[in-house]
Amino acid sequence: MNQFVAILITLFFLGLIVSFTVTHKLKDRYAFLWLVTAALGVLAAACIPLLNRFSEWLGIYYMPTFVFLVTIIYMLALLVRQTISLSKQSDQIKTLTQEFAVMEKKLLELHQLADRGEPRT
Repeated sequence: MNQFVAILITLFFLGLIVSFTVTHKLKDRYAFLWLVTAALGVLAAACIPLLNRFSEWLGIYYMPTFVFLVTIIYMLALLVRQTISLSKQSDQIKTLTQEFAVMEKKLLELHQLADRGEPRT
């Protein structure tokens, strides 16, 4: 029964990801990552007995501990990836803001020259 509930929950999550992708709430760049994550969740829920044996083989005799360990490591990897992406976007925004300020200054200077009737250079 627990396995059935786990499969239903992970299928619901997979459905949410597909829905977010179709409605463009989740960009294609990230959709693949989340689709793979959801598919792995469904696979893990379907293979609970195998996960039990694998965790025991690793020396972890309580399988939910193994699942939480893998999940935490995966979430940390996702956070690092998102932080790198956020840092890159922050740098791009800073550069764009600086370029916009320079162009705005040049445009203001051109308008001032035009108002005075001076030839443009």
